[in-house]
Amino acid sequence: MNIEILMATMAKAKISDIDWQAKNIISPLLLINQSDFNGKEVSDDITMISNTERGSSKSRNLAIENATGDICIIADDDVSYLEGYENIVKDAYSKYPDADIITFQIQTTEGKPFKPNYPVEEGYHSKMSILKCASIEITFKRKSIIDKGLKLDLEFGLGSKYRVHDEIIFLKDALSQGLKCVYVPIPIVVHPPESSGTDYNEALLFSKGAAFYRLFGISAIAYDLAFSLKKYSEYKNVFSFFDCLKLMIKGTLSYRKEH
Repeated sequence: MNIEILMATMAKAKISDIDWQAKNIISPLLLINQSDFNGKEVSDDITMISNTERGSSKSRNLAIENATGDICIIADDDVSYLEGYENIVKDAYSKYPDADIITFQIQTTEGKPFKPNYPVEEGYHSKMSILKCASIEITFKRKSIIDKGLKLDLEFGLGSKYRVHDEIIFLKDALSQGLKCVYVPIPIVVHPPESSGTDYNEALLFSKGAAFYRLFGISAIAYDLAFSLKKYSEYKNVFSFFDCLKLMIKGTLSYRKEH
């Protein structure tokens, strides 16, 4: 069972543009570099594929297509890994041999949990529990993903029409295809703490409304309402409650009309 890290980056001229010593990576690594040229560079256990396409989902899909590891870890170029991360991942897949996807935890550079409300209990994901997952928490069996033809939805994610929740939609599609997704409450990856919370703007709320329809169908309207109520204290200095709800429903109905 060999592990490979699939990392997304942008605007790099060569592999050495990244400070690899600080990342504590011991696995082979595939780097997808969205830049202004096409090419391939190999240095030791690092392969960099450069291309001129844009969008996080396109980057992840290209990584999946070119991956070779048995177990793949999704990564961004601003993360590093905790000592023993490979053994943690391997042990989890040994404990859950039927798991196709296992999500872990993120630790901040200050040594604290990245999210204050990580569940304590490990176990199988549901269509609700995946809503709190982040992309860099996700690992998967490459064969399971390839065999099901699973890809990230190109309409979602940074650089796409709808800029959020590409990773959640990926997990939802995996569950819908019958894949087993497991959560293990152990951190494997390190990321700087979030600075000032969510940057609420029209594009974000519109995109969330669309993503909720992609995830829940027409029930998305109820999720738009629940989100607008729950997050009011976070966005109230930018939008009124009704403006937030209106933007989300606009995104929901826009996506529904297109599909």
